[in-house]
Amino acid sequence: MKSLLGFALLLLLISGLGYFALLNNHNVAVHLYGSFTLQFAVWTMILGCFALGFLLSESRFLFSSPQSWINRLRKIWKNRGERQRLGRQDHFRKALLEGNYAEMEKNFRLLEKDPEALIHLKIQHLEQLRFFESKEEVFRRYDEAISDQPNQLELELSFFRMLLWQKDWSGLEEHSTRMKKKFPDHPEVLEGLSRMMEQKQNWKQCVELERRLLEEFPKKFGESFFLDKHTDHLKKAFQHDPEDFQDWDFSYLKPFLPEIQVHTLQTIGKIELQRSREEYEKASGLCTKLFLENGETEILHLWEELFLESNKSSIVLDSLKQTQSSKKINPYISLMLAKAHYLRMEYEKAAVVLSRLKWPDGNTPELQHALNLLIARHEKREQEMPYLLSEWLPEKRLLDIPLENMKFFESSPLLEMNPNT
Repeated sequence: MKSLLGFALLLLLISGLGYFALLNNHNVAVHLYGSFTLQFAVWTMILGCFALGFLLSESRFLFSSPQSWINRLRKIWKNRGERQRLGRQDHFRKALLEGNYAEMEKNFRLLEKDPEALIHLKIQHLEQLRFFESKEEVFRRYDEAISDQPNQLELELSFFRMLLWQKDWSGLEEHSTRMKKKFPDHPEVLEGLSRMMEQKQNWKQCVELERRLLEEFPKKFGESFFLDKHTDHLKKAFQHDPEDFQDWDFSYLKPFLPEIQVHTLQTIGKIELQRSREEYEKASGLCTKLFLENGETEILHLWEELFLESNKSSIVLDSLKQTQSSKKINPYISLMLAKAHYLRMEYEKAAVVLSRLKWPDGNTPELQHALNLLIARHEKREQEMPYLLSEWLPEKRLLDIPLENMKFFESSPLLEMNPNT
């Protein structure tokens, strides 16, 4: 602090002297020899004295400690180079953010010449190339970078990411063995492997990897998008390998999903196990009970699959019929029951069930309209319908309408209305 104050006072003094010297046009005359005289302005004399003082001070420091003087020069030069390097890095990052490919390449070429260039800048450059170059060119650049720096783990991880982004599944599988050895617990590697297993439809390994991600990295992977995908993969895994999931521990899902949703997954696992053993009566009973608990129409579609696989068994049908005796009848169960009766060619029973259904105005499911039309066609009473079809659509298309599809009168994707109606 004292040195700063002293320096400020010295500057004020010099400024004052210079100002009055210029104001009064003061000169200093130096008589050298005979009539030969040199004249200097006072201001020039002051600056010259300071310059001479600086040179004398540096000369004294140089001769008293030459090594320290040289080290100081090196430090000054190094700081200048560091400032230039940081400036180039800033220009490179700016070009990255702006998506300016030409400027990005220009600055990267300058950075590439520097042996101390940071590896993360090279990785940023390689990853950005996917927006401007072909997949083949990007992979060629990666091969060059990895051959130049074969022991850079960050570079290999970036290459693995790039394979995943480009959906190069064969390359990802080829690279996966090495990545599992080098990064056995890295989240990006685990996620990439799970995506690869999803693509191969290896649902067992897929859900095992996703479970690891949820257990080890809950903050990153506990989002609804990942959980929805995981539950969908679990259902597929139950269907493909039901025996392997008899003892599946669902406790890892409890911090993320409501208890009813975890219970639903557990029950679906049991249903798929009984389905694989062709125990359709037990499986259909569980389906009906589960739907009454959670009200998800997806469960009724699962019941329909069991019903069809059982060759439209009356025993499976009984699990739905039993719900009709209760005071509070679920309309979706009744609609599915009517569809089952229709599939068994029991058209009168289907018509009776449909006649009891009541929906809020404008919310009648499209499937009910389709069933009414199909029953009318089988009973040869199309003229009794309140609307006419320009043509009869295939029965299978009509029966494939989901339970919850409420579109009909304005924009039905399946039923074409007569334009004159």
